[in-house]
Amino acid sequence: MTDGRALPAWFIGFLHEKADRYAMLMQTLASASIDHQSFESAAGSFIIAHPKANKTDTHYRAKVFTAHYDRVPDTPGALDNSAACLQLMDYLELGRGAFNTTVVFTDREELSGRDATEQGSYALGKAFSSLGLGLPLVFTFDVTGRGDALVISQAAQALRSEGAAMARVAAELDTVAAEASRCLSGRMPLYRARVPFGEDLGFLRAGVPALALTVLPRAEAEELAGADGLPPWASPLHPKHKKPATWRLLHSADDLPDLYTASAFSLMDKALNALGALRVRALAG
Repeated sequence: MTDGRALPAWFIGFLHEKADRYAMLMQTLASASIDHQSFESAAGSFIIAHPKANKTDTHYRAKVFTAHYDRVPDTPGALDNSAACLQLMDYLELGRGAFNTTVVFTDREELSGRDATEQGSYALGKAFSSLGLGLPLVFTFDVTGRGDALVISQAAQALRSEGAAMARVAAELDTVAAEASRCLSGRMPLYRARVPFGEDLGFLRAGVPALALTVLPRAEAEELAGADGLPPWASPLHPKHKKPATWRLLHSADDLPDLYTASAFSLMDKALNALGALRVRALAG
């Protein structure tokens, strides 16, 4: 169960080990009459879709919500990252107040040990202008199916020392995070923490401000937010250090839909609708 509803039939198949997840997303979007298109590149296969209720205005920045649909081989990937795919699919069909919002199901996030410029998000970030999105504000959703607290990443702070260009992107991301926090404040338990990079790093390397959001049980979120800098377990020098219990289930056969909590799906429904309605003025010039 998610938010009181049984998991949809297409999603049960989506979790199957041999599922063609790209094809299933495309078919589900078509069946729901949701406007969508594919974007193919050497870095992967992406699906670009628009909420049914979406309204646009060029005086405001485009927003892009992403969830990677690839997973670690031989794992169900229920939390990482199937839950976010289901939540975004629901938002595309049922979301309220969507404004200048595009949803992208992304590929090639699970590239452990590889450079961020090899991620699908890096290639997608470089292609945004040609796709008519200019320089959008990106919100990446990863591991959002368990818990009752939303965590907004502060990981980009670690990139400020890498030069003027990256410092500018990190500074802009601070502004985006502040806007998101104001937008979501009072709607759910909210925390800021330096979570390990996901596909947000590929976007950042491409010069695109990308804010990563994840969901955790409140006790785990509080512990993570209280850490000073990157958690020790996020360092390659300490791969076995204790990490949040939710994340210890990832990349394994234990990452099953039984882990889903109704609170996470209710929280994500509120977060997507609130962020989807967020308006940020377009950049001058």
